Amino acid sequence: MNAHSNASLHYILVVDDDELLNELFCHFLQAKGFNTCSAPSMAAAMRIVEAGAEIDLIVLDYQLTDGNGLELLSTINEKKLLHNPPVIMISGNEDTLFLENCFACGVADYVIKPVNLSLLALKVNALINSVSMQRLIIKQNAELERFKREAEREESIAKFTYEYLLRQNSEVIDGVSMWLKSSSSFSGDIALAKISPGGDLYFLLADATGHGLSAAITVMPVVSIFTSMVAKGFHIQRIVTEINKKLIRDTPQDRFVAAILIQMHRERKEIDVWNGGIPTAYWVQEGVILQSFHSQHMALGILEDDMFDANVITCDFPGGGALIAHSDGLTEEVNDEGICFSSERVLELVKAKTKDLQSLLVNELKSFTGRDHYKDDVSICVLEPEKIYKSCGKQLQDSIGNRFAQENIGNFSWSLKISGGKIASCEIPPLCNKFLQYLDLNQNFCHVVFIVVSEMVANAIDHGILKLNSAIKESPDGFNAYIKERDKRLSELDDSDFVEVHLVWAESKERSGLEIGVRDSGSGYDVCAEKNTCDLAFSGRGLRLIRNLAQSVEIYPPGNFIKVVLGPS
Repeated sequence: MNAHSNASLHYILVVDDDELLNELFCHFLQAKGFNTCSAPSMAAAMRIVEAGAEIDLIVLDYQLTDGNGLELLSTINEKKLLHNPPVIMISGNEDTLFLENCFACGVADYVIKPVNLSLLALKVNALINSVSMQRLIIKQNAELERFKREAEREESIAKFTYEYLLRQNSEVIDGVSMWLKSSSSFSGDIALAKISPGGDLYFLLADATGHGLSAAITVMPVVSIFTSMVAKGFHIQRIVTEINKKLIRDTPQDRFVAAILIQMHRERKEIDVWNGGIPTAYWVQEGVILQSFHSQHMALGILEDDMFDANVITCDFPGGGALIAHSDGLTEEVNDEGICFSSERVLELVKAKTKDLQSLLVNELKSFTGRDHYKDDVSICVLEPEKIYKSCGKQLQDSIGNRFAQENIGNFSWSLKISGGKIASCEIPPLCNKFLQYLDLNQNFCHVVFIVVSEMVANAIDHGILKLNSAIKESPDGFNAYIKERDKRLSELDDSDFVEVHLVWAESKERSGLEIGVRDSGSGYDVCAEKNTCDLAFSGRGLRLIRNLAQSVEIYPPGNFIKVVLGPS
């Protein structure tokens, strides 16, 4: 827009009782592209203003026949008839005190008679440009305010949805304590704890790139995949693999998620840990660090499938203590001197003999920084396995005690056979669980099926096909040796090695129940030697657990096929 077209958008009120000068000023300003309206007196000017005319600037002669310019301005201001348009006063009085009085009354500029029209044009242009700028600022402020209100409304809705999803996807579990401090309305840190159908505790601490809404959006796929796969009973190796695929496929290249996933196996009393980009987690008991879980992997969302490593650290549960994990917001927070809280300081505090390690770290961070609001999201989580195992056990017992099978399900059968290398990569229990959930069977009953199938399949693979001896675990480095040997034997399987599972629902007037059969290609198991075998072998803990849950258990010679019938409690 050029200066002339911009001028035509503005109206100038010319107030002068000298008709010739008034007409001269109007014609001159019109020639410059302005719209003008003429008032030969104070009364005429008031009529124009009171009629609601849009006035952007007033050219005002001081001495009028029915008053003076300052009186006119005072009346206009008292009645609030205009939104403070700039005023150019015209007068022959050059007295300093008079000029000061004019400016004090709101006059924006002053022209001495006889009027230099070129000078008047310059002053008018300058003030009109100022008016244009003020109009633009007012408009932009109004737009900004509207945008701010809309953003606040959308943020409120998004925050409600975000927090609702987190609440829906996490459980309150005795022994799991999670403290998260967001640096803004949204947190890029999330901590979730869930119990699987088999009674295992799954824990996730994730820290997305950056903070705020963009970070929160990045972690939402992590939440959904973690929750859905835990509900199906998948191992954390499969879970981190699927999360990594999702982030690689659906998020920008500069977005990634550091995470630690922990699976506490209730029956086996083992703990699996996968750490990708999260600061070292510690298992500590009375100030002694029993195990350190360093980050051994890249964060999620960086490496493609062929380079991604889902291997976990497995260790035995020693019977006490607590496992503490935190995001890098804790170690990287700085005080007023620019000093980081640091991992060294965390390590010193972890070694302190305290019953409430989480509160100690929270209070120390606040004391160190002198504030309770931080530059990045901070998360500090403590897991107490002893309490967790009891909590998971109670929940599982409740599920078992409340199981029942619905009527009128109808007969069905489902079978699966896995051979060779697929045995190592395919998780059979979650597939069975997913199928039963599709049939809308009672959730508690599905939990019992999951436990039984898990025991049957695990023993079929480990002790049937792979011929592993659980006594290996009794040595000082037994768990690592057992896992290494298991991985080695799995890699050597061929197509002659297989595991076969079938589910059959038989419904009749007499009874309804689910028949579960598992067959493996192993050489079999000596039923007669049942009482003399290791407690962790198929004939020990696994078989006892199955018999406690099932209506009937049959093992067919040579011992590589077991059939179990489950029914209502």
